[in-house]
Amino acid sequence: MKEHDTDMKSILELSDRLMAQKKINVDRNWTELHKRIRNDRWKVRLGQFIRTFAAILLLPLLILSGYLYYHLEQWKSLPVEQVELVAAYGVVSKVVLSDGSEVWLNSGSKLIYPNRFVGKRQVYLSGEAYFKVESDASHRFDVQTSDGVTVSAYGTEFNVQAYDKEPNVTATLAKGQISVEQEDLQLSKHLKPGEQAVFARNEKNITLQKANILMETAWKDGRIMFRRTPMEDVAKQLSRHFNVDIQLQGKEVFGYSYSATFTTETLAEILSLLEKSAPIRCEIIEPEQQGDYAFSKKKVLIHSYYPK
Repeated sequence: MKEHDTDMKSILELSDRLMAQKKINVDRNWTELHKRIRNDRWKVRLGQFIRTFAAILLLPLLILSGYLYYHLEQWKSLPVEQVELVAAYGVVSKVVLSDGSEVWLNSGSKLIYPNRFVGKRQVYLSGEAYFKVESDASHRFDVQTSDGVTVSAYGTEFNVQAYDKEPNVTATLAKGQISVEQEDLQLSKHLKPGEQAVFARNEKNITLQKANILMETAWKDGRIMFRRTPMEDVAKQLSRHFNVDIQLQGKEVFGYSYSATFTTETLAEILSLLEKSAPIRCEIIEPEQQGDYAFSKKKVLIHSYYPK
């Protein structure tokens, strides 16, 4: 009988433990169920909020899209007009084209470009300009000159010198890649950074040579730079910059070269420095009134000078 009581007691204790375990599991499950219900309600509310917010924004977005599309079509229908920019003498001008490309125009130079590009990107240059072309692999950027020379790029930086009365047209590459072509003569050259293409108008050919990028582009930053530059080229550059007629007198003057960098100096100051650095004498002839009431261009005659 005593053994039977012991067994019954063990059974009851085991039953109590099982009931307690079931109770714990039920409580835990009930808590998890409530949590899931709350999460589901939050997700439903979030979904409703997103749908409501999207519905509120949809109409303004449709209106804005229609407005932009209408004005874009109106803008596309406007006529393309050619703009002519001429840089004043002694001044470097800068313009940003409709595609974002930047152009620096040297003193006395002329650039003709459209007020907006449609498909092709094409400009015309007479004089000298530095181009920083906005990258666009689908639309080539062409710089045309009076000799039929075309400098082409898709996105790069380069300098073009195309003065009408000069014997050469040059293109100097600072960054990226460009091609220089003369279609009528079927001439073409591809340049790498640091190279310069020279189209000789008389010989009608294109040659490549190494270039001093700093020297070729110094004008863009308002500097006039000479490094062992022949006096003939010094005279040409100063003539263009200051809109004067500089003439070398005597064959000895042509044999001189000059090295200097100028920024804000006047023509008179530069000529004075030239006289101090070389055996020359500068004679200035002021403008004279012509028969049609116009004035002649200021002249500077550079003579050889040997002090006695």
